[in-house]
Amino acid sequence: MLNNTIRTEVLQYIQDYHLTQSQFSARANINSGSFSRLINQNKPFSMSQLDGITKAMGVKEDHFYSRFVGECFTLTAPDWRRLRPFLTRCAEVGRLDCIELILSNLLDNTNYGTLIFEVAEELLHDQYNEAAGLLYEGVSVIEKYQHSERLALCRYRLFLLSLGDSLTQNLRAATLFEPYANRLEETDQLEALKHLAHVYVSLHEWHKVDELSEEMFRLASIQYELSLHTKRKAAEYKQPVQPFYFYMLYARLLQTAVYDKYEDYQKALEYTFLYTNADKWIHDSSDEAKVIINQFNDFSTANQYLIRLFMGELDDLPDYIEYIASRPDEIFHALCNIIKIANKFDINIDVILDRFQDHIPYKTYNCAFGEYNKPIKAEEYASFLADLGKYHLHRERTQGIDILLEGLEFAGNISSDSNTIKCLTLFNQYREWASHDQLQKFNNLNSEVYLSHEKNPFNAVSK
Repeated sequence: MLNNTIRTEVLQYIQDYHLTQSQFSARANINSGSFSRLINQNKPFSMSQLDGITKAMGVKEDHFYSRFVGECFTLTAPDWRRLRPFLTRCAEVGRLDCIELILSNLLDNTNYGTLIFEVAEELLHDQYNEAAGLLYEGVSVIEKYQHSERLALCRYRLFLLSLGDSLTQNLRAATLFEPYANRLEETDQLEALKHLAHVYVSLHEWHKVDELSEEMFRLASIQYELSLHTKRKAAEYKQPVQPFYFYMLYARLLQTAVYDKYEDYQKALEYTFLYTNADKWIHDSSDEAKVIINQFNDFSTANQYLIRLFMGELDDLPDYIEYIASRPDEIFHALCNIIKIANKFDINIDVILDRFQDHIPYKTYNCAFGEYNKPIKAEEYASFLADLGKYHLHRERTQGIDILLEGLEFAGNISSDSNTIKCLTLFNQYREWASHDQLQKFNNLNSEVYLSHEKNPFNAVSK
């Protein structure tokens, strides 16, 4: 074959199998006249024609895909009616390389920004996340000199798609996206601020959490007041993922955590009262509103218990235990704080740990709004293992060594620098208690941590 084009391979197939063009076109479910013109004209096939030819030849569905891309740009000017369905098909069969090839030929033409974005949105809806990410990245390149809302929305989509188990990767994603956040519509901004705050909670960057929460509260308050005074129906304008008042309450919940971590317990306690009894000012009698109000009431009650306990009011501990016992999804979070309280005030909580031992293994948890943020819960679990190891070692129980090693490994897996350092420090403090095997495991894990930081200079020690 002189040229390894789709046509030459089809013609070679017809010759090899002693078929007429009419016989082959029938197999391919293509009109014989149309097929004859396709073979004789120097134009790209359509997606449906390519499917028919591929099926007739008995080759893999994506057999011609790389050549199809080339012919779409070399035989004629790009035709979006041909490229759009092909992009979707490439996403479906996992040919991300072909999507990249198409994008490389379109990125110099700003006219394709809107068209590519529309396909990206469809692919995201259908959960072809990797393909959608490539397209959003493509639109970002096309519009990099624009200050458009669509560019901000692309960066937001890429931020969400980048979030995963690695806290370091999440920080990188947040850093890249944050400059674009204020270009989003207010309804999108609120959810974006929530996700950004989650990243910084998992990294213990409490000043950032406070800053983002305050902005979330400001925006939500303005939009909530506007919604009360507008005559437009809700269906007439874009709604946020949650009602505006949800973000007002959630911002104050996050700020409770901020001041708790600052050990400004009086201020933290004051914030707990800002998201309780919200039915007094929320003008919404829907079932959704009742669920939100009740959940934040629960958050407020639980946090008031915890803050008083951290302030040393340990007589509240039995009441707090009974309160959380009836709320299974809150038990692990409670244990994370109880172990910190036990270490702070040197109290024995063996009975509590035994009672709730089934809630200690790492798993997902839910509240009224859905599943809790996974990276936050993973970081919380790493911190729990470090604190639990410390608790047992303080009581001269060697099981604390194994728990610290488990914590060190888990913290390394999620790139939690703060908990890695905590586990390393505690192990070195009690290393004379470790067996030969435990020391060997520690050295191996320590080496992995070192190599991880060598390979990833972006790592920053969490505060």
